[in-house]
Amino acid sequence: MTNAPRRLGLVALTLLATVLAGCGGAKSGADTGGTADVASLATGSAAPSASATAAAAAGRPQLRLDMNADEQQRLWNTYNYCLRDHGVKELKERSAGAPAGSGMISLDQSGEPKAAYVACADKLPLQPPELDKEKNPNYVIQRNDYVQCLRGRGMKIHLLPDGSGWTYDDVEDPTGGLVGAAYDKADKECTMEAFRGKK
Repeated sequence: MTNAPRRLGLVALTLLATVLAGCGGAKSGADTGGTADVASLATGSAAPSASATAAAAAGRPQLRLDMNADEQQRLWNTYNYCLRDHGVKELKERSAGAPAGSGMISLDQSGEPKAAYVACADKLPLQPPELDKEKNPNYVIQRNDYVQCLRGRGMKIHLLPDGSGWTYDDVEDPTGGLVGAAYDKADKECTMEAFRGKK
């Protein structure tokens, strides 16, 4: 395994769902039906934020940190099916390998036809505001807290200097045995611990 930098724009489940679903250019849900109220993770209430208002105006669905994998996947599926219906080629053999019942499809990553991406732009899920470096003034500090949380669970990683992601310390045993479902669980818990409610 190489020691290449890992970019973590979203929780790993979202990133994995994006890669498997073939969402070109996205780093990235219950279907919110286009509403964009962001649940306040500190209070549990659904209070609209400035980013939520902007998302609603754009008609794009808003991912939230507290969404589970199925909820996120429903939003990505809506976007991917729109792309397919507007002419982006589905990679049927890869789609057939998706988990049963997930509805996931794999798409060609060429970015063509461009008109499909324009037509489906209002269905492309927005990052949770907490994970958006432009919207969260505490992003770099919280990203460091996230990395430290994963390190505390055995991963041998460190934050990149620009705070954009992390890289492995040890190419021989980079995850410290934290893989698969165990990694997914740690990633979700560390994301919630590092980013929720900190202002």
